[in-house]
Amino acid sequence: MIRKMINLFIVSLVFTVIIGIFPNLSVKAAEVEEATINTIQENLQQTLKDENIIVEDLDITSSNLSLSTSLKDATGDVNKVEVEIVPGKSYITVNSEEVTELGKKESKKYKIDLAHMQLNENSFKGIFTDVDTKQKFSYDTELGTASLIFLIPIGIVMTPAILTALFHTGAMIIVGGAAYVIATQAKKDKKYSHFSATVKSGGVYIGKGLSKSEAVSRLKSNKDTWSISKNQAKGVAASANPTGQPLHEVDKLNGKPKKGYYYHYHPAMRTPKSHAFYGGPVN
Repeated sequence: MIRKMINLFIVSLVFTVIIGIFPNLSVKAAEVEEATINTIQENLQQTLKDENIIVEDLDITSSNLSLSTSLKDATGDVNKVEVEIVPGKSYITVNSEEVTELGKKESKKYKIDLAHMQLNENSFKGIFTDVDTKQKFSYDTELGTASLIFLIPIGIVMTPAILTALFHTGAMIIVGGAAYVIATQAKKDKKYSHFSATVKSGGVYIGKGLSKSEAVSRLKSNKDTWSISKNQAKGVAASANPTGQPLHEVDKLNGKPKKGYYYHYHPAMRTPKSHAFYGGPVN
């Protein structure tokens, strides 16, 4: 009886210790996510400094990248632009709060079709569509003019600099006419646990959300995925090749995980050679 009570006490104690570890793991994951976003935000601020654009807030999750900015013009009026990017979508949404030449504040919402947008670290070319009026404005940073208007709305003027900064800092890329955002230890998406993924310059970028069967199919076709947890990624890799155990790894340097690289699974025997990524980059 005494031995049984001792065993129960030990089991209870071990359980308590294990449960106590979980919050620490959650805190560590949150710290990795915060560090990644903070680094990107600092880089954005530095990049936009020459344009006198202030970065107010940056939020990156598996379902959305939101960047809020402001610019004080020559008259002292503050104009605001918020760029919203949904991974996998074929457009980018721009919400602006502009001060007109008459001093009146005006809220505008634009959409930019990615199929007709050209973006790199130094230039932007695209078409803005006013969501309310359906009016279209083409803008090319190399020309510095917008079509159909003599006075260019400040929201349109600010946006190319913001998007090129996002591209320059590695926060987003465009793949096949769809937006991909940098993968972080993201907040859980309410609808999806898996996402299409692609690798560029060592960073993992996520696109549209996938069901598990779609994620497995993507891995089988030798394309990468990203999942919201280690177990979710392992499950996808295991299903992509059920003949053996999936392989867990991360790129290393001198025996240590490389900073900025991602943990991932390969299907058994690396067949196919695709990656099932998860979480944020090694910090």
